[in-house]
Amino acid sequence: MWAAALLFLAENVLILLAGVGLGTAVLRLAGAARLLPDTGRAEPLQLWLAAGAVMLNTGVTLAGWKLWILGVIRLDLDTTWWIAVDLLALLLIMDFASYVGHALAHRPRLYPLGHRLHHRFVDARPITLFALHPGEVVAFGALWLLVLAAAPFSVWALVGYTVVNLVFGVFGHLGVEPLPARWRRSRFFAIVATPTMHTMHHLNPARNLGFYTTLWDRLFRTLDDDYDRCRTGHAQLPALASAAEPAPRLS
Repeated sequence: MWAAALLFLAENVLILLAGVGLGTAVLRLAGAARLLPDTGRAEPLQLWLAAGAVMLNTGVTLAGWKLWILGVIRLDLDTTWWIAVDLLALLLIMDFASYVGHALAHRPRLYPLGHRLHHRFVDARPITLFALHPGEVVAFGALWLLVLAAAPFSVWALVGYTVVNLVFGVFGHLGVEPLPARWRRSRFFAIVATPTMHTMHHLNPARNLGFYTTLWDRLFRTLDDDYDRCRTGHAQLPALASAAEPAPRLS
């Protein structure tokens, strides 16, 4: 148990370091268009929350390992084309479940209890993705384990999902748009979320509640009215249009 705990701790530390490294590299890209102003170094609270997220995610991983040993979670080690099917299924299921959870987290009675803490920080640092209330980290981890227990998935699809989740999370919390405008104008990015989408959520928290796609926001009409114009480069975000003032904080 202790050996597994140390292994999973190392895994989650590497995920944190990979996210920060990826985010730092993206911020240095010459072609990345800034959406929000650079707010400098991270606050100490962000660092403590990120450290707490690593510890809690280690516990979630350990719990998943125990559930796998008990046969509650079943993993497929085969390398077939079903890996792509499993990965797509995981992305759509988690995207919908996270959308619902995110919408609930923004309900007036629930928002002050947890999610408000994440919105305290301006979106312009790689570490912001990990600056979450401990309750949110545990809730997302429990949701993840519940999905894995519902049906057998390819272990390689799990690895792929972890990478995709990290990339989307980091890109959405940098305050920059690294994707060329000609890409963002394609039909593909009309469905797949761009970094602009989550940045706009932090500017208007009632909108853009999805993570990987725009499907649920379009279906439930929570997509920001200006998102498609901003995505395609036909409009600026309010932060830039108002001389790049810091993103507003919720009270």
